[in-house]
Amino acid sequence: MMDIEYAKSLTYSSIRKQYKSYLQSLELGRNTVGTVTGDTFYLWNNVSQEEFWRVVLSDDFEKEARESLLKALTEHSTGNVSSLINGYVSNLRRFRTFIFSAETIEDEKDDATVLKEFLLDIDCLDPLAEWTSKFNLFDILKISRVEIRHSNMLSWLLNPNENHGLGESVLRGFIQYVVTNFSEDTDVFSTLLMDCHGFLVQREWHHIDVLAVSSDEKFVLCIENKIDSGEHDNQLNRYRKIVEETYPDYKKMYIYLSPDGGESTDTDNWCSMGYQDVLSIVENARKKVKLLPEAELLIQNYVDTIRRDIVGDEKLAQICAEIYAKHQKALDLIFENRPDRASDLAAILLSWAKEKTESGDIEVVTDKCVKSYTRFKTKGMSALLPDSDSSLSGWGTPNYYFYEIRNNDGKEFYVQLSLSSKDIPDELRDMCDRINEHYPARQKKVNWQWRSPFSTKHSKVEEEMSEEKIFEQLDKKLSEIFAFEEKLTKLLQQEE
Repeated sequence: MMDIEYAKSLTYSSIRKQYKSYLQSLELGRNTVGTVTGDTFYLWNNVSQEEFWRVVLSDDFEKEARESLLKALTEHSTGNVSSLINGYVSNLRRFRTFIFSAETIEDEKDDATVLKEFLLDIDCLDPLAEWTSKFNLFDILKISRVEIRHSNMLSWLLNPNENHGLGESVLRGFIQYVVTNFSEDTDVFSTLLMDCHGFLVQREWHHIDVLAVSSDEKFVLCIENKIDSGEHDNQLNRYRKIVEETYPDYKKMYIYLSPDGGESTDTDNWCSMGYQDVLSIVENARKKVKLLPEAELLIQNYVDTIRRDIVGDEKLAQICAEIYAKHQKALDLIFENRPDRASDLAAILLSWAKEKTESGDIEVVTDKCVKSYTRFKTKGMSALLPDSDSSLSGWGTPNYYFYEIRNNDGKEFYVQLSLSSKDIPDELRDMCDRINEHYPARQKKVNWQWRSPFSTKHSKVEEEMSEEKIFEQLDKKLSEIFAFEEKLTKLLQQEE
């Protein structure tokens, strides 16, 4: 039988890769293998690695799998949970078959060994110095793929009256691109020969990324910039309608800008443009003038960022592919444990919870905290739902509730009250039912496994939101919790 402890020690990418090979050996279709592989690790990716293995190796697998997936799907999925759960359980069941089969997992070097080998061969990274050794402001600010920052840079370059030193060259280059590749206007000379210095360039006018308007020339250039996002909510039609209504007598051009120049949903009105075209326009504009050192450095940084992170540098891609092929496991390990936005937010949430624990406001349970959830208790809720002396909840704890700070990929957070009914004593179940009468949970089943009768408002995490601001938001949510508990206590007392 497979070495279970060894299997549990493998990285996500490693176990996923080997399971995928196993599925392919069953002669399943390519799309089926991809779907099954993704669904199998739902708990790993949405709850935690520990919860995934706890369920997979449980002696009461069917029950544990359904309970855990029910909770996770209820919290994360917008679909019909009842119709989804059987498929997810089936995929986990197949993975159990793989784990407990007679076959063994391919023997791999341990993490320490592959990291040591990578460090001993660290010179393999030297070819990357051409890209990594250069100063780049966009890297320092971590905005190389932040759409709003690229739109800010574009609006600066497009404005003929800004201090970049390129004059009207970039704006004229955009207009010439549309005339050449899209426009059917027979009077192209008036467009190409117009004076561009009178243009006013605006950002986020009616949510439009970039809008350049000349009242003298009665001309509008509208740019929708997409880097890592796509169209949504019929936005191109909405934007065009706003421009048409605001500037009815103006000549108008609409540009849909994306990394690869892909077409928009409205090809009749929006000209598709790629960032390679932006590179050509900016570099042609630079050849015509001598720029001040500060402007030259910023524009060069921008060009380098586009070429490397947006358009793609073939030479860089080839070097990276060769290094990755040689040290795949070590690089996967580094990547999986890298600090990311969700990890950064999780650290802040836990820091706040520990601080509030020290002040006596809450009680954080650190061994039940993961990247997605920071779990804590309060005196008020513990008075209503005290710990059990005889049984353990779905979290494997004597308490049958947790306040959970939910971390959604580092992009937003909120706090929810979660209740577990696994092996719950009768008196605690009665209290949960009483709470549910006043604050009905979305889970309506009588034989519920998890309930969430209360949650706070969601808080968006801005790109530059500080720890202090996040703490302030969490303090407000804690006030919401205390107000909820005070009102709930009064309602329960009125029943008596």
